[in-house]
Amino acid sequence: MLIGQFTLPLAFDLAATFFFAITGALTAMRKEYDLVGVFFLALVTGLGGGLLRDGVFLQLVPAVLTSPYLLTVLAAMALGLVFGEALNRLALAFLLVDALGLGLYAVVGVQKTLSAGLDWVPALLVGIINAIGGGLLRDLITRQDPLVFRPGEFYAAAAMAGGAAFLILALPLGVAAQPAALGGIAVTILVRLASVHFGWRTPTARALIRRRD
Repeated sequence: MLIGQFTLPLAFDLAATFFFAITGALTAMRKEYDLVGVFFLALVTGLGGGLLRDGVFLQLVPAVLTSPYLLTVLAAMALGLVFGEALNRLALAFLLVDALGLGLYAVVGVQKTLSAGLDWVPALLVGIINAIGGGLLRDLITRQDPLVFRPGEFYAAAAMAGGAAFLILALPLGVAAQPAALGGIAVTILVRLASVHFGWRTPTARALIRRRD
């Protein structure tokens, strides 16, 4: 059982939504979508993980469809339209905020599942879905192979590591939810940034099979 609850600061939540939504807007602009397409892809990328998470729990009014989040998506869309590809110069800032958002959403998804009375396995799965869902939907809508399914830098793996760290700290070790969540977020950020810095890459399934032969 969780000791206490981790409360996600609204400012952090909106900041992560904002940066995720910008990546969706830029993707739509590169594909020369119209304004409706840019808004929709920004919306899906920014809020998709939360929508999938709340759908799992059959929440009638998903929290991410309330006004602060929708206004954040509109602001991200406007910034993308005005500055366009110039925003790619902020690659480091995007990486840092993306890693933070990945950890935040993984922990929130895990906590919500545990609070619903489910076991640690579905909790970890929902945490990963909450963290990567927006990018997954973006890639599917734009008919690209989902980034999280392709060999490359640790992304879903970073979310899984952070969610697992939160679970280990909060359940068997009995650490209170707030510090346990901060530990899980820190693990996600470290794994994500280390994979970029050191060039760690996930192997293909075929490569793993060949190593066993």
